[in-house]
Amino acid sequence: MKPRLFPLFAALCLFAAPAFAESAAAIRGRMEQRLPQVDVLKAQEVLGENNRGFLEERKAGVAGAAAIVTDENRDREAVYALLASQTGATPDSVGRARAKQIAANSRAGVWVQDESGAWKKK
Repeated sequence: MKPRLFPLFAALCLFAAPAFAESAAAIRGRMEQRLPQVDVLKAQEVLGENNRGFLEERKAGVAGAAAIVTDENRDREAVYALLASQTGATPDSVGRARAKQIAANSRAGVWVQDESGAWKKK
């Protein structure tokens, strides 16, 4: 597993109820599979990380990018909702906390959105 995904999935596994274990594992697997594509699109400045913990397209019209964003954001939303239900937080607060982690761990040149909504390259 990529080191930067470990904290998210460690928390997911720690708080996931046994009934959600298969679902959490499936989500993790899809996200791990998609990660190389996400990283390439970020490096190409096609995608950025917004301040709510979701991907956004920064350049429209790149083949496959919209589908990757949709799939990744659906899985992130599920993770945030699961963690929120286990911790008593809201999915929005979980996502915003994760956005800060993602921004801090992003490579140089990746588009990130700060808390005020301004986009900048890390």
